[in-house]
Amino acid sequence: MRYSISNLAIAASSLLVKEVLAGRYDVRKRDLYVVTDEVIVTEQVTVYDFGTTLSTGGARPIATITIDGTPVLIPAPSSPSTPVSPSTQPAAVFVQEPPKAPVPTTTTKAAVVVPATNPPVVVPTTLVPVKSSTPAPASTPAGTTTSSSAKRGLAFNDVSLLSGFTGSKAISWAYNWGNSATIPSGWEFVPLLWGLSSTFTSGWNAAATKAIAAGSTHLMSMNEPDLDSQANLSPAAAAAGYKTYMMPFAGKAQLGSPAVTNGGSPMGLTWLGNFLTACAGCQIDFVCIHWYNGGDAAAFMNYIDQAYTAGGNKPLWITEFQAPGDVTAQNAFLETVLPQLDASPKVARYAYFMASQGTLLSSGTSLSALGNTFAFAG
Repeated sequence: MRYSISNLAIAASSLLVKEVLAGRYDVRKRDLYVVTDEVIVTEQVTVYDFGTTLSTGGARPIATITIDGTPVLIPAPSSPSTPVSPSTQPAAVFVQEPPKAPVPTTTTKAAVVVPATNPPVVVPTTLVPVKSSTPAPASTPAGTTTSSSAKRGLAFNDVSLLSGFTGSKAISWAYNWGNSATIPSGWEFVPLLWGLSSTFTSGWNAAATKAIAAGSTHLMSMNEPDLDSQANLSPAAAAAGYKTYMMPFAGKAQLGSPAVTNGGSPMGLTWLGNFLTACAGCQIDFVCIHWYNGGDAAAFMNYIDQAYTAGGNKPLWITEFQAPGDVTAQNAFLETVLPQLDASPKVARYAYFMASQGTLLSSGTSLSALGNTFAFAG
């Protein structure tokens, strides 16, 4: 959530301040310059969908941008005025103008639904799993690398919407922020241990074991532990949880690191580096990252290079990413980055946020323009 705050700062020179304090000049007789600076503060807010009610978490500032203004001259008033004493006239004046209309943020992820053991519904970012008794089949044997033409995956809440993508040869896997689901044949379902509360850990071992038996070859761990509205874990706590719940599957499946945000230190890649240090000796086969930082394709690819280095040169899974703007802007972004992601040896898999109506789908199971690009372009 972003707010724009503009302040007018009227600054007097040091000489003028001294003269005012001496009572020899009236600042109201002098020409003043008004400088308008615009400060944009980006905040993230979490919306929890509990089926019948919605709950909103506290806003968290995650970025600030200051745009320098241009000095504007305010002439001195024509009518004379009496000297102002130091006790009644400050050396500088600050005027606050009314807030402007909110500016859309470039890092909005939509809303968040925290996974539960019952079927979830998403309000974009982190969602709940849809429980299923039948595990999904896998399309890739354990230990193998996905081909460059099949790196794409689907992040979903409603499994019924996935049928519109079944004709794509570029899609090979899917996940739902949970530990079980039944997905279309030919794709690999990848279970995720969303967090370390008992809600997620109590059924994890059985669900992961069942998924591997059905053909799943990868397991993912902890969703945005560097963000307090998500898994919210310190690197040390996440490493301890990884050793307890993920390491028992070492050698049975490929294991993924916690998925971090693209937030600045101590979040994001800083958090990731601290986790890898705390989890020295752990089997970590691939590193998961999220990216919501604008529609600059070059900046996105540069961030991937940084993440690859921060992750110890391990294959990257970009399990959430999204560009801002309207359909045309997002589509242009996808058309630019998809060939680069498919060709990059640093990127093993990726999923655009997300397989839902209004993003990759237009109505029912009909793909939107973005959905067609993601599923069939390249």
